[in-house]
Amino acid sequence: MTQTHHGPDERTAPRLTARGRHFSNGVARSRHGLWIALCCVSLLLVVVGAGGVAALRLQQNVSTEALNLGGSSSDDAGDTVDGPLNILVIGSDTRGGQNSDYGDALDQESGARSDVMMLMQISEDRQNVNVVSFPRDLMVSIPECTNPESGTVFPAADDVQINESLDHGGPGCTVATINELTGVDIDHFMLVDFNAVKELSSVVGGVQVCVTEAIDDEYSGLDIPAGSSTVEGEQALAFLRSRHGFGDGSDIGRIQAQQGFMASLMRKVKAEGTLSNPGKLYDIAEAITQNVTVDEGFADPGTFVGIGRELAGIDLNRVVFATAPTEPYLYDANKLQLAADADQVFATMRSGGSLADGGQEQEESAAPEPSAQAPEEQPDRSTPVSVLNASGETGRADNVADLVESMGYLTVAAQEAGVEYPGSTVYYSTGYEAEAQEVADKFGIPAAQVQPDEGYLGVALYVGQDFTEGERIEQQESGEDQGIVGGASGQTADQETCQQAFSY
Repeated sequence: MTQTHHGPDERTAPRLTARGRHFSNGVARSRHGLWIALCCVSLLLVVVGAGGVAALRLQQNVSTEALNLGGSSSDDAGDTVDGPLNILVIGSDTRGGQNSDYGDALDQESGARSDVMMLMQISEDRQNVNVVSFPRDLMVSIPECTNPESGTVFPAADDVQINESLDHGGPGCTVATINELTGVDIDHFMLVDFNAVKELSSVVGGVQVCVTEAIDDEYSGLDIPAGSSTVEGEQALAFLRSRHGFGDGSDIGRIQAQQGFMASLMRKVKAEGTLSNPGKLYDIAEAITQNVTVDEGFADPGTFVGIGRELAGIDLNRVVFATAPTEPYLYDANKLQLAADADQVFATMRSGGSLADGGQEQEESAAPEPSAQAPEEQPDRSTPVSVLNASGETGRADNVADLVESMGYLTVAAQEAGVEYPGSTVYYSTGYEAEAQEVADKFGIPAAQVQPDEGYLGVALYVGQDFTEGERIEQQESGEDQGIVGGASGQTADQETCQQAFSY
C-alpha cells in the first residue's frame, strides 16, 4: 500500500455538532479488445497499444459467457460498427475463487451479486463517452433468465434489487435487465473481479484520491487521511468498495467515490503518456485479462485498435460519469427506484448524444412564458460563508474571502483548511443551496463539486489547488461546465473532486 497525504486527519472548518452493434460474430476471435477494463475506463486507456504478439498472448487469459440470457437480445450487425458502442461493466462481489480472501465461509456459499454496474457508451463519432452507474439497491424488473452453471430457470420477477440479476443468470442476465430498463441495446459486457482493481492500480503506480475527512472503515478496510492520498493495491480496492465511508453511507456515496477514482485514473494515464508506452500497456492488459469474464463476441482486434486510436485524443471533459437519477423506493425508503429524470438520461443515450450537454439541453427546451415562471430564489446575503485554504498557497483564503465579500455577503470567515484539495469544492447545509450555487458560479466551480453537507452552517468554500491565483478558476479550452443531462449527479473526467466522508 502506498499513501501520500497532506495535513492533519481532521477538517478544521466550522461544523455543526441508442442502439449499438456487435463488432464480430465469427469464431476464434482475438482478445485484444478485452483491454477495456478497470471498471470501464481501460477501453479509453489501453486498447491502442499492443501488437499481434501481445494479442495472441493475452487471448489465453480470459473467460467467456453468453451476452444475453433474457428474452430480448441485441441485434447482430456482423463485422461492421454502426452507431454508438454500448458496453456494460459489472463488478462482482462474489467471494468465491480468487475473491475468497474478501469474505467468510457464508459469503463464499452465497450467490454472486453485482457490486458495480456501469453502462459505458462511446459515441459513433468517438468524440464522447457516457458512463452511467446503477445503484445496487435499485428496484427493477428482472426478465426470465437461466443460470448457465446450474441450469436453474429463474422466472421473470418484479420489484427486486438490480444486483440480484447476476445470481439469476450470470452477466448475461444483468445485460438483459439493463437492456429492458434503459432501452439501450448493449453490445458487450465485461465482468471484473477484485484482483483486477488491485493489480491495475499497482501497475499504474497508484491513483490520487481526495476525501474531506479521515476515513477508517472497518467493513472495507479503507484507512486514509483527510485531503489527498495516493492509493493502490488493497487500499485502492477498499476505496472502490467502501459503502460506509462516503456521503450518507449509501450506495450513492460509493458511486460518487468510484467516479472520482476513475476520473483521476484517466487524468494520470493521459498526463504520464501511458498510451505511448507499449510495455506499460502490456502490463495493464495482462493485469486486466486475467481477472475478467466477457461475452463471446468481444471482439475484433483491428476494429478496437482503430477505435482506441480515435479515443486517444478525446477531451477529458467529454467523458461523463453519471449516476442514474433515483428516488426512495415507494415501499422501502432504504431502497431506490428510478426518478422521472432518468428518462432524459436514457433517451440521450438511445439517441447517441452526450450527457455532458445538460446546459445545451436546457437552452433548447421550450421555456415557459415569463408570466408562468416561478419566481427565482434570491440568495440571502446574510448567509455565513467560510472560506478555507486547501490550495497550499499561503494567504489564499483571505484573497478569496475578499472576493466573496464583494458579492455582498456580510458574514465571511477565512482560515486554513489544514488539508489540500486538488479541486475547489463548495459545501452547504440545508436551505443554502442557492447561495452555494452562486458562490460556485462566481468562481467557476463545476456542479460536481457543489455538495450538500450538514456538517457546516451555511456555505463552506474550500479553495483547492486549481485556484491558487486570480479571481476565477481557469476553464478548460472547451468551455464552461454545462451540467449533466437530466440534472444527474456525476462529473466529467477532467474535474478533480474531493469525496465527502460519511460521519457516523
